[in-house]
Amino acid sequence: MFAAPPQWIDRLDRLHLLTPLRILTIVAVAVVVTLVLRMAIGRLLGRMIGSSSGDRQRNEARHRALASAMRSALVGVVWAAAVITVIGELGVNLGGVIAAATVIGGAVAFGAQTLTRDVIAGFFVLAEDQYGVGDEVDLGHAAGTVERITLRSARLRDAEGRVWHVPHGGVARSANLSKAATAHLDLEVARVSSLVDVLRAGEALCVSLAEHPQVAGMLMASPFVDGLTDVRDDRLVVRIQVATTPGSRDIVRRVWRMLALAATSSFRQPHRPSFRWWAALPARAEPRLPARCNYRVEPRLDGAIELS
Repeated sequence: MFAAPPQWIDRLDRLHLLTPLRILTIVAVAVVVTLVLRMAIGRLLGRMIGSSSGDRQRNEARHRALASAMRSALVGVVWAAAVITVIGELGVNLGGVIAAATVIGGAVAFGAQTLTRDVIAGFFVLAEDQYGVGDEVDLGHAAGTVERITLRSARLRDAEGRVWHVPHGGVARSANLSKAATAHLDLEVARVSSLVDVLRAGEALCVSLAEHPQVAGMLMASPFVDGLTDVRDDRLVVRIQVATTPGSRDIVRRVWRMLALAATSSFRQPHRPSFRWWAALPARAEPRLPARCNYRVEPRLDGAIELS
């Protein structure tokens, strides 16, 4: 029913060379598949990341990280299959090996599920370019500047110098503050101030901010007064908006505060005299009794006076 194998195969089998040749063939195929996967992954990621706009150095770092992760995963699968096939060629019963590997793999997967979640989340953070080194981010648990990012976690440094290590799997939402191109600047003055004067001062502040040498190159457009945005019990809030370059919002705000402090000195709330609340209370009057009476005054423990 089946065709007889060629004579050279029988001769190799008699010389006990057929099994080593099969093993070499399996290893050679695994090596070829590994090389093909490396080239395919490099070209695929090069097209995906190369077409995106952004810093070239940052794109190259993303390319290296993603390529390393994908190559490690796929190459691991290829060589795991190759090792199992080689073990089968050596005559080892694969049923027991696969059963033991299944039990061990399940235990490892259960213990490393948090690590797996962090790595998968980190892969998508890098693939989608949510944030990178040098960006100012707010990850919910911590906020600061990204100093280092890996597939498992991100290292941040906040304004006080504290270093935070945040796993990607524990981040429910992230805000990249370096990509914000608009800064909201609130001018708060006393409620008794004239709104017309406050708006006029806001226009003057916009001109001063646009001409300031420290932030003139950080503004993408001229600042403008958005108007009265909030009225509170003790103050009026007038908002000014300005388009800035990414990452320069805090610098613009610092300069804005200095200019606003100097411009709003005339809008301070007028002085109100302070007094002690108990100074206005009348003195406690002594009880007056009729001129002729037979009452007897008996003080009680609670301080009251009882007449009997």
